[in-house]
Amino acid sequence: MKYKNPILLCDYSDPDVIRVGEDFYLTASSFNFVPGLPVLHSRDLIHWKLINYAAKNIPLPGYESVQNAKGLWAPSIRFHEGFFYIFVATPDEGIFFTRASDPYGQWSELKCVWSGRGYEDPCPLWEKDENGRERLFLVHAYVKSRIGFNSKLGLIELDSSTFQAVSEDKIIFDGTKTQPTIEGPKFYKRNGFYYIFAPAGGVTNGWQTVLRSKKIDGDYEEKIVLAQGKARTNGPHQGAWVDTSSGEDWFIHFQDAGIFGRITHLQPMKWVGNWPVMGSAVKLNDEKALLVVGEPVEKWKAPKILEKTKKSGRTSDRASAEEKNPQPSEFQFSANPGSENYASIEKSLWLTPCVCTKKIDSKKFTYEKEIDLKGSWQKNERKGIIFLGNEYAAIQIEKSGENDFALSYLESSGSEAGDAERSEKILWKKNFTCGKEKITLKMKFRSAKDGKSGLVRFFAKYGKLSFKSKPFSTSNAHWVGGRYGWF
Repeated sequence: MKYKNPILLCDYSDPDVIRVGEDFYLTASSFNFVPGLPVLHSRDLIHWKLINYAAKNIPLPGYESVQNAKGLWAPSIRFHEGFFYIFVATPDEGIFFTRASDPYGQWSELKCVWSGRGYEDPCPLWEKDENGRERLFLVHAYVKSRIGFNSKLGLIELDSSTFQAVSEDKIIFDGTKTQPTIEGPKFYKRNGFYYIFAPAGGVTNGWQTVLRSKKIDGDYEEKIVLAQGKARTNGPHQGAWVDTSSGEDWFIHFQDAGIFGRITHLQPMKWVGNWPVMGSAVKLNDEKALLVVGEPVEKWKAPKILEKTKKSGRTSDRASAEEKNPQPSEFQFSANPGSENYASIEKSLWLTPCVCTKKIDSKKFTYEKEIDLKGSWQKNERKGIIFLGNEYAAIQIEKSGENDFALSYLESSGSEAGDAERSEKILWKKNFTCGKEKITLKMKFRSAKDGKSGLVRFFAKYGKLSFKSKPFSTSNAHWVGGRYGWF
């Protein structure tokens, strides 16, 4: 049996994966969206299900307002002595962790272990020294826009009991010349070597590098193990090594896919001469495999555990856990809910906290939202549905009088990605008096031929009043892929 990439046509940026027993768990960046730090579960590395969020909110000043592209960056997930841990950084505040004994249950509030601007992508490694004392180390990258440089990896030691730093930050690898923009490190130890798996060269056209050393603080040898080459999969970017109970090795990474965001791929992997070999290079003999750079595969023989899972007739031994825990919604708000300004009308929906959206997970879909016109409304209050990329389009109802409303279609002016002037422009508007109690607003999304952009149309019908928008073309979004939902 074969599988086909991507395994997740959905924006799970900067994925990290672990195996605990027969179960696999994945987490990913969530940036400013809450709840954050999604936790996904799988039994076969191919089929994944969202089971929880590790961060109910972002407990930091300012996140009651929208902080586009900030928030929770590139987490790592680990299991240690009965607890699941997720370490994550925010670009302006520092490095944090949360933990839980049950990934389906309640995770602790984020706790800071290192304060400071410009730190990103932390990953822990526990080990015991020659005296049997447990030590905890964090490898991480740097955010140039905050700290003034990048292309380097740093190391911090934490107290394994208090999780507070007991060392200064130390740069252990400088990739400026050979591995520019190296980031997203994942930390492992195997056969006496310390390994750091890290992408370099940038998100869209970069490659996967692996570093190894006999000492935790280096010197590190470097080897490029996966790059696009002649394959169709660009990137391939940040990811994680994971093994299976049947003895196979795999590498999960993301690909920048335009409006679909950073989608997830699975690559075969094997160890040769204490180096990982990935992708197309796996099919070569060991001597040759070490001499080439693997390319991403589109199809491959599925993990052996997939057959085992299918024969058992169960997708998870955690079925009972799923039954007793509420299923998380795929919708997330653009800022922490509950503040006084939460429902304020801003000049742009990019800056409005009460915008609730979900990620694209299909090449075509229809989304509908029913609006109750007889409910509680304040004057000038508006409700609608929206599609957001680097630009956005929306259809909305606005309360204009006691029994009067306006139906309008609007598109953004400026870009979420940093334009100083962010506003919106009404392209069509019609006033009406409320008769029937409800109106249904609808959008249809269809992928374009290039596979990385899409077209969206909006619809509404209310008695004799009807509307159909021209196609809204959308091709990119700032790191997170396109999103759709309501406000």
